[in-house]
Amino acid sequence: MQESNPVARLLVNALSVTNQSGLHVLLGHMDQVADALAGSVRLVVVCRKDMAGLRRGLEGRADWEFAPAATRRWLFRAAWERVNLARIARRHQAFAYFTPNGIAAHLPPQIKQIVFCQNPWALVSAARRRRDAPKAGLQRRAYRRAMRVAEAMVFNSRYMQEAYRANAGFEEKRGLVVHQAADDAVRARATEAADIPRRREQILSVSAMAPHKNAETLVRAIAIVRTTQPQARLVLAGAWPDAGYERRIRRLAAAIDQGDAVEFTGHVSREKLDQLYAESRVFGLMSRCESFGIPAIEAQLFGIPVVTSTVCAMPEIGGAGGVYRDPDDIPGIAAALNRLLDDDAEWARLSALARINAERFAWSRCSRPLVDLFAELAGVVDT
Repeated sequence: MQESNPVARLLVNALSVTNQSGLHVLLGHMDQVADALAGSVRLVVVCRKDMAGLRRGLEGRADWEFAPAATRRWLFRAAWERVNLARIARRHQAFAYFTPNGIAAHLPPQIKQIVFCQNPWALVSAARRRRDAPKAGLQRRAYRRAMRVAEAMVFNSRYMQEAYRANAGFEEKRGLVVHQAADDAVRARATEAADIPRRREQILSVSAMAPHKNAETLVRAIAIVRTTQPQARLVLAGAWPDAGYERRIRRLAAAIDQGDAVEFTGHVSREKLDQLYAESRVFGLMSRCESFGIPAIEAQLFGIPVVTSTVCAMPEIGGAGGVYRDPDDIPGIAAALNRLLDDDAEWARLSALARINAERFAWSRCSRPLVDLFAELAGVVDT
């Protein structure tokens, strides 16, 4: 039976989401889109059956198309998408296609493509190993094609927009900068933790500790800080996807006699992470490649000033609640950390600014440009 009020179908390709950070971003935005456009737009999500978090998050608000488990591997995924996405789009009569992988699909021209760009890996030499050059080259080529064919390019920071433009040598047809947000649950827990005493000497860094996160700079900086503040300590919280890099950082900490001052937590639970945010005095992340930096926003929600890098998206995201230094300026980084550990008035000033800045990043606000774009393309009058 034909629907009396047909619902427009938005095809969402989630196959590139292979980690918790990617799930956080995609689910955050799609949650807002599904709710705001309910009754007018229905999500059709291409995913793998093992993507349980995504399926729970959109339960009852999306239809599903399942791809093989092997699509976790980028080359197999690209081949599978080339063969299957157009067929899926036609079957569902999708009015538009959305992907968070920064690359346009091979689809009929009547299906409007909205490409979300949040991975600078292929565009920043410091983020990749020499052996990955062929893959990075293919991605840069695909990024240029996306700039030519996409109805809209959506960037999670101005930094990413400029990186794509520099790679392509031209501007996109239509561009939006759409930031991501901290979850409301984290925001609530930060408010509840406001009275937890700070460990005055504790510097926290949270990330997936890949080589481009530049943990060695913080380790070297803490050695300088401890010449005047012997109790200062650095907590490195997060998994180490490169075991060799973890060994190198551990050796560095031991070699400069800072082994007792650097804690390697590995992956931590959400509860433990919130505790670290609540009790730490300063947040540090000297990444050479960062398209956004959600841990910095989470830290700011907990009132922690951030000391971070000038060479990526961090100044744009951290705003007035941060101090920014070149990632190679170890004395300058140490001085910034030292001041925030020692100067209560400056810490209080930046802590207040950090909380104010973090309020910019709520899903209802950040996702609004995407909601409006999909509503426009679907011909929805009121959202």
